[in-house]
Amino acid sequence: MGPLFAYSLVPVISVALLLCFTATLRARNARGLAFYCLSVAAWSGTLLMLCMPRTMWLGERLVSLGTFTAAAFLHAAYNLTGQRSYRLVVFAYCVALGLTVLGAVEPNVLYGPLAMTRGPLFWPAMVLAVVAATVPLVHLLREYRVTPADRRPLLRGLGIAGVLTYSGGISNAMLLSSGYALPFGMYLVLGGLLVLAQVIGGHQAESDRRLLERSLLYSALAAVLSAGFLFGVLTLMEGSGQPFLREYRVGALFLLALAALAFEPVRQGFQEWLGRRLLKGRAAASELAEELVKQEERADQAARLAELGQFTSAVAHEVRNPLGVLAAHLKLLERKGADPDAVSAMREQIDRASHFVDELLRYGRPRPLELRRVDLRATVALACSTARQGLGALAPEVAFEQPEGEPLELEADQAQLSQVLVVLFENALLALREVPAPRLRALCTQEGEQVRVVVEDNGPGIPPELLPRLFQPFVTGRKREGPRPGTGLGLAIARGIVERHGGRVTAGRAELGGARFEVVLPRAQTVLAAATKS
Repeated sequence: MGPLFAYSLVPVISVALLLCFTATLRARNARGLAFYCLSVAAWSGTLLMLCMPRTMWLGERLVSLGTFTAAAFLHAAYNLTGQRSYRLVVFAYCVALGLTVLGAVEPNVLYGPLAMTRGPLFWPAMVLAVVAATVPLVHLLREYRVTPADRRPLLRGLGIAGVLTYSGGISNAMLLSSGYALPFGMYLVLGGLLVLAQVIGGHQAESDRRLLERSLLYSALAAVLSAGFLFGVLTLMEGSGQPFLREYRVGALFLLALAALAFEPVRQGFQEWLGRRLLKGRAAASELAEELVKQEERADQAARLAELGQFTSAVAHEVRNPLGVLAAHLKLLERKGADPDAVSAMREQIDRASHFVDELLRYGRPRPLELRRVDLRATVALACSTARQGLGALAPEVAFEQPEGEPLELEADQAQLSQVLVVLFENALLALREVPAPRLRALCTQEGEQVRVVVEDNGPGIPPELLPRLFQPFVTGRKREGPRPGTGLGLAIARGIVERHGGRVTAGRAELGGARFEVVLPRAQTVLAAATKS
């Protein structure tokens, strides 16, 4: 392998390490993405070893590290889709470890010297690589159909990144094993990493996302400069027989600058850690930047909410007055001996309209948060009991698996958090009315500085066509003429409350077979956030 192949590997290694450190230090729930980027960087590093005389022997034995990219890609797909069982991922890592050990002990079985020829197990390994690529892609495609619309771009981006990386890796293996040291496959790998940057950005706060985009921009500039300089040097060297050592050294400086950019997240993380050690109680720069971004978003929303509040107040006033008059005349009709069935039907419709007005006011005029320490597990149990009492005879007898364990505290508005959970439990109980053996389960877990509440049932589940719009206002899966008709505002109100707490709520398919709602909240509200929410 010549210098051209070696120079093409440095941008891939640099961007892969940049994304690996970013996913590890700055992204949330992105361990699979971090392993994926690390495996690409490690595999590219072994190819770089093949380009240097002193490390050729080691590169020959470690080049099969590329098999870990398949396992890590499956890991990233499972992370992104929120899978609970990782047995297949563990199996994939074990297979990758076995192939890596085989390549280290008997390198000629997969590749010949310098990976420029094919060993006896080359084609079976290629078939295995294609199968390994198909499994996570099929999984992503299946989950894409039932994933909310706001999460679909992340699944699509990960799928595209996987296709590009696999195509580049397989093309690179085919070219090298045919005796052609051409880096065309690495360009596809680099393209896959750049697409993957958008996926990792989806797991970051806005301020960290800007840092990643800026670092990638610098990487691209350095890569273009180094590639252009190398092209010029190789053009001058053609037929001259001169080594042009000085020019190569200058080109190496460009590549060194490119590689150094990969450690920017590590440098910033160390700087913030050192600042916390030296200045106790002081917020880091990234935390302040993230909070300022949130304040800008809240300021934009405040004007819209004020406008919506005025509108809903006017609507509620214009509707409530006629409803009050109708209710009064209904009592007179009842005293005069009107048909009881007709009176009951009219009263039901008036109550339904009043309930809708109340829901509209809750959505259009959200109350400020009154933050305090709240026991999450106790709040979940209380909310389930409240939902049962509110539904009365409509609530079926269900096998409820409530969260157990030590108190799990967080900082929240207990009344509004309970309102969110009551909405989720009421929806689940109504969905279970016609299920033969109804089951309802609530789970509470802590993950670092976040808490997670999952409500699952074994009901009919959420219709796929409704899932992308489920949290939008006036969207409901319940019939208007049913025993408890839906207004289409309950989940929209719940989402608003969760987002004002700095969290998120998602819906999907449960392990029990029905609907699954997941609420993720921070354990503590920041000082700036608490001030704006009070």
